[in-house]
Amino acid sequence: MIGETINAPYAEKFTVSNVFSSDMVVQRGEHIRVWGFADASENGHKVSGEFMGMFAEARIENGAWTLTFGARLNACAEQGNSMRIYTDRTAFVFENVLVGDVFMVIGQSNVAYSMAAHRAAVQEAERGGVGYDVPSTPIRLHYNSLMQETGITRGTEEVCAELRNRETWKRADAAAVQDFSALGYLFAAEYARATGVPVGVIEIDGNGQPIGAFLPNSVAEATGSDKWSEQKGYYVTSGCNGDAARYMYNHYMYPFEKYAMAGLVWYQGESDCAPGLAEVFPDKLAALMTYMRTTHNLVSPDFPVYLIEFPPIFRQSAMSVIPAGQTWAFMDLGLVRGTLGSVTHRIPACHVVSSADLWTDRTYWNSLHPNCKFEQARRTAGIAAAVAGVGSPEAAAGPILASAERSADGRQVVLTYTNVGSGLTTAGGSADILGFAGIRRNRNGTLRVLTPRSVTLTAPDRITLTFGVSVDGVGYHVLAEEVFGESINLTSPSGVPACADIWLFD
Repeated sequence: MIGETINAPYAEKFTVSNVFSSDMVVQRGEHIRVWGFADASENGHKVSGEFMGMFAEARIENGAWTLTFGARLNACAEQGNSMRIYTDRTAFVFENVLVGDVFMVIGQSNVAYSMAAHRAAVQEAERGGVGYDVPSTPIRLHYNSLMQETGITRGTEEVCAELRNRETWKRADAAAVQDFSALGYLFAAEYARATGVPVGVIEIDGNGQPIGAFLPNSVAEATGSDKWSEQKGYYVTSGCNGDAARYMYNHYMYPFEKYAMAGLVWYQGESDCAPGLAEVFPDKLAALMTYMRTTHNLVSPDFPVYLIEFPPIFRQSAMSVIPAGQTWAFMDLGLVRGTLGSVTHRIPACHVVSSADLWTDRTYWNSLHPNCKFEQARRTAGIAAAVAGVGSPEAAAGPILASAERSADGRQVVLTYTNVGSGLTTAGGSADILGFAGIRRNRNGTLRVLTPRSVTLTAPDRITLTFGVSVDGVGYHVLAEEVFGESINLTSPSGVPACADIWLFD
């Protein structure tokens, strides 16, 4: 039980999980759990802990222990607070522990895209370049990447109970920031600036990895996302670069399973863009988030999830400029952009961060990795701050699709939006509402897009679409190259674009 003293002898030897270190941030408003390991001979013995006036004990069972501090602390940026985990023989002391908001930032190469890469492309200080005005509120970083080997065969059910990369929590100084996720660090800085709360960011990146690599064993099995390969001797998943399944979770995310957090930022799905994969992607992602909400937090298990929408991505054209030694980078992310948005209809407390107005450069050779990480980070931070009670949700985010109703003949669909302020509108006040499509299912389960006959604003929060044939659903911003203000234009008075979405009827 939380806070109870245990009548048992102290353990002679034990360890504390290496996800904990000096300079870490623990989550405000949550019960803080600390855990570790011991030899089976220590079963029945106890470990004690003290932190900021709190005391807790845990009994070792099956070679592991978890103690839980019962109080729910307010944010604290003061230096000098130590956490002590001990027995009558041994003590582990973590110095300068802060209390604030902890976020996991997880994804593919757009999460791995570092501050060094960002500053090589972006010179303006006000966009996160050199000379960027860093807030005085403390930021702490924990870096984890698939580039760091774990020594365990990828694609198996085996999990890493401990981090194998020897990384620890670090202060966000110039050296630590250099290789850290630009999205993660700039999000932390903008969130700290808005809220005044210390921020800890746990980066977990997997260049090129499809959703199947990020799923834990039980979710992979429940969703059928992979198959055992006798030839390779491990589970194999599908997708662009699809090979070993499960290992991003089992090797890099699993050690943090009980670490309490304020939210999760997700930028992944590029490798799930192919027809047949994009359609099942949202169910897998929703299942992952649902699973993670059973492990991390005790007080508020349904932590917010922030999904980064894929910005416009452009095919090569006569305007293209390709550096020597490079090739034009293009993946058709339109459909998976829409299915990513549909995750909000599957799980609560899920927010899409619109990006349709943040990238418009058709000449840049690599819009698969657009140089708009600062703008994405700032918008994500604004939404997260509003969720935390700082700022206006309507100002931070665009219109949110709340429901859809289809007529009996399937040729008319009425969409209702929330977060519209005084009412839905269009960029530039255009009378034409652009970017909507009808969706029909093919026999093989893939989706195809149809052009509507009409799109009409029928109420401040409502849009009516009509089609020449019956439709199975509707989509918005589901074509790869659509840019806000040109080929899509739905917004609210805040000026933030509506997010990409697909709504399918049963």
